[in-house]
Amino acid sequence: MARINSQLPVLTFGRASLTGAACFERWRNILSIVFDVEPDHREDVDSFTGSMTTYHLGGLLLSDTAGSAVRFRRSGATIARSAIEHYLVQVYLEGGYAGSVGGREVEMRAGDVCVLDLTRPLSTRADTFRNITIVVPRDSLAPLVKSPDTLHGTILPGASAVGSLLGDHLRTLCDRLPDMTEREARAVAGGTAGLVAACLGSTIDAHEPPRAELHAAMLARIKRFIDERLDSPDLDADTICRTFGLSRSSLYRLFDPLGGVAAHIRERRLSRAFADLVTPQPGRTRVIDIALHRGFGSEASFSRAFRAIYGLTPGEARAIADGMRRLLAPADSGDADSVLQRWMHSLYPARTAGGA
Repeated sequence: MARINSQLPVLTFGRASLTGAACFERWRNILSIVFDVEPDHREDVDSFTGSMTTYHLGGLLLSDTAGSAVRFRRSGATIARSAIEHYLVQVYLEGGYAGSVGGREVEMRAGDVCVLDLTRPLSTRADTFRNITIVVPRDSLAPLVKSPDTLHGTILPGASAVGSLLGDHLRTLCDRLPDMTEREARAVAGGTAGLVAACLGSTIDAHEPPRAELHAAMLARIKRFIDERLDSPDLDADTICRTFGLSRSSLYRLFDPLGGVAAHIRERRLSRAFADLVTPQPGRTRVIDIALHRGFGSEASFSRAFRAIYGLTPGEARAIADGMRRLLAPADSGDADSVLQRWMHSLYPARTAGGA
């Protein structure tokens, strides 16, 4: 059910409300904005238990979620359906998961903290678990870290200093939220985004070579240059090398962690095109218009690249997003899944502590 307490907006779905298959279906529907969920074994549905309590802090969502063993998946169709670009930061209080996150194998244990990028795919299996998750808008976290495109699947071990610090913060925040006012929660949201960035930054820095600061600064400049010129069909490695006075080998080394400069440009163009498809812009209503505007030479080449990344055609992505908008149209719906979907789309960038 959805309710508003005297302090903060909160959604609750409790273990006692439903049991077995009915509980699983309701719990899965609530989570569908983020994941496709299946039971670990079909016969386990009849004994499934699950719960979730989610608070809206203005710039963040915080959710305390528990459930029996399940499989989580975020495919191209899920990404299209949800049309959200946030990060999830999770600490597992019980259980954990293992699987493929953005193409790499990861294993999460109780006490660890992980980061998931909702623009990227994953497929994992979770044991019976309980976790605390914060949903952080991309515009709140990405500007605070050096490599926002490489955060997907990052795990901070619970035994590490930064993992323990961030995990303890999320636990304490979850415990204290019921007593907070909305004003207090908004302030905490900004501070939390800053703390997440600080903990992730120290971890990323620890694995970088001595010249990391110079490389990171140059990479950030080039990525801004690319984002400002994504619509240009002339944007390529040669243009970047001439602009920044780099050799091809130096440019390729900088972008190697991102899969290469050509792949990064293509993925950024596809990300912009994805946004155009799910939120149509004036003058760019046809797929061919979007393809040409985003620097692709033809609709066919755009469709091939789009399918390779998202696993569906541009038309299918648009149809899924259109269908989701129709489902969300009734503004007076109080169902927890509909409310959570609206909350996901309502988040604004959290101001960091000391921000304007």
